[in-house]
Amino acid sequence: MMKKNASGFGLIEVVIAASILSATVFSLLAVFIISNRLSMEASDRIRANFLAEEGIEAMRFLRDKSWGANFESLTPGTDYYLSFDAGTSVWSIVTADPGLIDGLFRRKVNVQSVSRDSNADIVTSGGTVDPETKKITVSIYWQERYTTPSVGVSTYLSNIFSN
Repeated sequence: MMKKNASGFGLIEVVIAASILSATVFSLLAVFIISNRLSMEASDRIRANFLAEEGIEAMRFLRDKSWGANFESLTPGTDYYLSFDAGTSVWSIVTADPGLIDGLFRRKVNVQSVSRDSNADIVTSGGTVDPETKKITVSIYWQERYTTPSVGVSTYLSNIFSN
């Protein structure tokens, strides 16, 4: 003889199995969404690093082309922008924002005066201002982080060609 209560256990087992399956699917979906977001953030950071390095290289190109024309008139502490004219393949330093790069990134260039001590070593305070050397900082911002630079690269450039 069969018991009547035995048929109810199948329904409970189906409900428990469905709960476990749906929890697993939602967990996997959450992992996929988080990994996709982190992958996109990493991609943006890599692109921003390349743009910062490109900015430093553009400033080196401008230094090599003409220190007097490109660096002597720059005001220390002022934000500048790099502009590339695709028609003439020429870089220039401008004060007006040329717009977003790839619709996402903004690149700023800041120039600082450099001071040297009596041994001609660069110092952060005191010393004498060296008009032939500038500290260049290229900062990259992107839409989610316009107030704080997301990537920044600094270097010193000197008038090595006396031009």
